[in-house]
Amino acid sequence: MSNIATSPGPGPTAPWWRRLGDLLREQWIFAGLLGLIWLGNTLGLFEDDIVLIPGITAMALLAILGRRAPVWCGLAATAVLCGNTVVGRLNGAYFHSLGLEKITPTENLAGLLLVLYLFRFRPLRKAIPVTAALVVACVASVLVRLDSSWAYPGMVFGQTLSFGFLQLMLTAGTGIYLRSRRSAPEESRDTPLRALVRRQWPVIAVLGALVFLEFTKTGYDSLLSGVVLLLCGVVMSVLAVVGPVRPFEAAVLGATALALTALMMRFWGLAADVSMIGGIPFASTGAGMLLMTYATRHAEPQRALLAGVSLVGSALFALFVIPVESSSLNEFNDYLQPVFMGGLLLVISVGTGLYFRARDTERAKTVRSAVSDAQQAERMALARELHDVVAHHVTGIVVQAQAAQMVAEKNPKAATDALARIADSGTEALTAMRRLVASMRGAEPAGASTATEQATTDLEADLEALVNATRRVPVGDHRPTTVDLRIDLGREIPPEVARSTLRVVQESLTNAEKHALDASYVQIDVHADPVNIYARITDDGTAVRQQPVGGSGGYGLVGMRERIELLGGRFRAGPGDHIGWCVEAVLPLAEQSGEVGQR
Repeated sequence: MSNIATSPGPGPTAPWWRRLGDLLREQWIFAGLLGLIWLGNTLGLFEDDIVLIPGITAMALLAILGRRAPVWCGLAATAVLCGNTVVGRLNGAYFHSLGLEKITPTENLAGLLLVLYLFRFRPLRKAIPVTAALVVACVASVLVRLDSSWAYPGMVFGQTLSFGFLQLMLTAGTGIYLRSRRSAPEESRDTPLRALVRRQWPVIAVLGALVFLEFTKTGYDSLLSGVVLLLCGVVMSVLAVVGPVRPFEAAVLGATALALTALMMRFWGLAADVSMIGGIPFASTGAGMLLMTYATRHAEPQRALLAGVSLVGSALFALFVIPVESSSLNEFNDYLQPVFMGGLLLVISVGTGLYFRARDTERAKTVRSAVSDAQQAERMALARELHDVVAHHVTGIVVQAQAAQMVAEKNPKAATDALARIADSGTEALTAMRRLVASMRGAEPAGASTATEQATTDLEADLEALVNATRRVPVGDHRPTTVDLRIDLGREIPPEVARSTLRVVQESLTNAEKHALDASYVQIDVHADPVNIYARITDDGTAVRQQPVGGSGGYGLVGMRERIELLGGRFRAGPGDHIGWCVEAVLPLAEQSGEVGQR
């Protein structure tokens, strides 16, 4: 049905042939099917009943144009159908039919398309009256076109009405369903009742057809018998429609309705036709199967068992209590076949409910697992951001504070300069924390910090800014660390790769400050080739601090490794070739494509 999911196409200023071409292209499946049926219909009428060809041709054209103007085309089709009926009767034409008695296949399909477009594109206040006009015209045409309508067998007319009603329900339901998929905001404003009807429209269509079949049956011994059984079918069908909302209550009420119907039939001496399960009508049987399925699928196990016992008990009670017109159910052995059929239907209903219950359970587990994985991934991302960004600034604050303490008495000016840098680092840390809090509240993606997010535009500039912030002026006798940056990119770096590269360099500088004893020189080498980007950070520390600044959580290397491996890269950290510590990272430059995911 995807061919009718788009809105109407070009405006009225386009040439008519262009608009017609676009109209046919939008519904080429329906147009092709309607054209084939019209061609076969026309060939069958061409010799003797040529007077009907203009009418069925007009119906086909109105169905094609109905996608743009379903209301006007529906009203015009009503007039054409009635006119074709009058012309055919006056000329004694024979109406070739398929499915609907005396309604040609072209007229039938054209009417269904118009109903579909009415419920798909127009509000119900317009769709329902026009559809009603089409239905009345169709029923009137069937009666008029019959050679002797009142002497014609009632069963044929009843079958025509039943089949037409089933077509109407399925077509209108399909239109309503497609209409509901068109706009999510409209769905969000739906009432619970409208949402239930939209979700249950196939059930409504099938049960409606079964109820209509009960209405058109003529085998009951009295009108009262047919009314009682029809009322039972209607009540149980309504309960089956609302069954997914309250499965246990609906099943118990359905069982009660069936038992009361059986008692009324027995006390009033009314007989019913033999059905699959004794005198229980088809509509009640189908509704009972749905109630059993919903109770098995949605209700708690104990309540589902009680609902099943209620339904089975009421069905057995009705089987033995409702009188039947046939004399075949007189002895106990005569009830074995309907009991067997009822058991088979019970197994089908319970099995269907258990199958969907297992699917619902598996789907719920999958959703919970996906939510848990997403939460864990978000927690890990936030942990990396907190460690890499905020810890970097806090480490600088601690180092400067320790240096200021050492020289405060001997060189107050140096201590004042250190305090100024501490204030700057504190401001940067506070800004980073605010951005992390904003990301957790959904204001922006996780990891949005001032320094790192700029890597999406210019990695080289961000690396230089990071290194300049790390190079500190000497504080008293505290010798600053020399940071040597070498960059050779030569191409644009994808945002995620640039961000991860910057974080690796940032965390490596933080680790050099916290862990490397007597480190006076840090070399950063970042270069790229057509395939990968390479980052290498080394220092000349002579040993590892026993108590690093601020303690050590042990998450720095883990976070760097996670960042690199998430993008399909390689990571290594360990002692340098001769002295100090070395961190190496290799990241592929394929930006979020299948190449990364396949590594």
